[in-house]
Amino acid sequence: MRRILKDVIADTGIDLRLLEAADGEEGLALAEKEQPAVMFLDLFMPKKSGLEVLGAIKSVSPDTRVLVISSMDAEPVVEQAIAAGAMGFVGKPFHPLEIAAAVRQALAS
Repeated sequence: MRRILKDVIADTGIDLRLLEAADGEEGLALAEKEQPAVMFLDLFMPKKSGLEVLGAIKSVSPDTRVLVISSMDAEPVVEQAIAAGAMGFVGKPFHPLEIAAAVRQALAS
């Protein structure tokens, strides 16, 4: 999924340096080190869930805009992610235009 997402973002023409993490702990450490402009989080990751990372991200990378991407896109889950600090939510399966729009919106805010 990470590879697909990287390819989709690269194909949009949006100029971003693309990084990836294998699990939630690695993602949080990478966010702290790299201070990315935009970060996608899946809700279900090894070691730390997306919600755990989301809860910690503002203390380690306060300017990072977080977008959650997940197959769990029921309204309560989306609301929980937004309440925890996500800037947006993209459900799986996604269309490349959804990803492009979410990234552009995050960068514009």
